[in-house]
Amino acid sequence: MIRAVVFDLGHTLWDIEPDDGELLAAAYRAFREELGARLGRDDLPAAEAIQRAVRDALVADAPMYFAEGPELRQPPSHSWVERGCRAAGLVLDEALLRELTPPLFATEIERLACGEGTVAAVRALDAEGYALGCVTNTLADTASIRAMLRRHGLEDVMRSVVVSADEGWRKPHSSLFAKALRELAVAPHEAVFVGDSPYHDIAGAKAAGMRAVLTQQYAVRPHDGMEPPPDAVISHVRELREVIRRMDGAHAGAAPAR
Repeated sequence: MIRAVVFDLGHTLWDIEPDDGELLAAAYRAFREELGARLGRDDLPAAEAIQRAVRDALVADAPMYFAEGPELRQPPSHSWVERGCRAAGLVLDEALLRELTPPLFATEIERLACGEGTVAAVRALDAEGYALGCVTNTLADTASIRAMLRRHGLEDVMRSVVVSADEGWRKPHSSLFAKALRELAVAPHEAVFVGDSPYHDIAGAKAAGMRAVLTQQYAVRPHDGMEPPPDAVISHVRELREVIRRMDGAHAGAAPAR
C-alpha cells in the first residue's frame, strides 16, 4: 500500500521561466552592498566583476556537477562564491560567505510557474492522507526552497523537504531518498517518487526501493529502454492518484490510513 508521495521540484511541480539576467544582477549588487556595509569598505570589486567570477567558477565545475556518473558529492554553494570572490581579489570569512550566499542562488523564486491544476492535485493527495515530501537537486538552500514552496501554497503539505545543497549529495545518491523516507516514517515500498529525470529521479528512487513515476508535464526526457524503467509515465500530476490506485490494486475511492 502506498502511504507517501515524494516529488522532485523543478520541471516536476513547477517550470522555470526565462530570465533576462536582471534578477541575478540585482542580487549581486545587493551582495556587494551588504559586503561593503559589513566590512566597512568602499573599495570592493564591482558587482558585475564578482558575478562574472562566480559564473566562471560554476562553469568550470559544470561537467562534474551535471554529469551522470559515480561522483555525486555536492560542494556547499558558498564554495563557488568564495572561489569567485577570491578570483576577483576579495578574500572573505567563511561564516560571512555562508550567511550572504543564499540569495544569489534563489533568484528563480520570481520565475517559477506551476501548471494549472498542479497545486490543487498535490493538496488533494495530502487531503486523502498521503504523507508528502520533496527531494531536489539545487544550489539554493533549504530556507529558499521552503520559500518557493510557500509562495505556491505547498510548504504546509510537505512533511519532508530534502535539498541537495544542504545534504552534500545530489540525486541519485541514496541518502537523499533515505532521509525523505525516514522523515515521512514509511518504508521504501510504501512510497512513490515523482520526477522528470530518468537518471536522477527514476533510477535513484528505484535503487532506494521506491516506486517511481516519470512526469512529462514540463519536460520530456528520453526513457525508452532505460533500466530500471519507470513504474508509470504521466503528463500531469493530476494523473498520479489513479496511478497510485492501480499500484495498490485498490478500488476507486479507497484511501490510505493516516
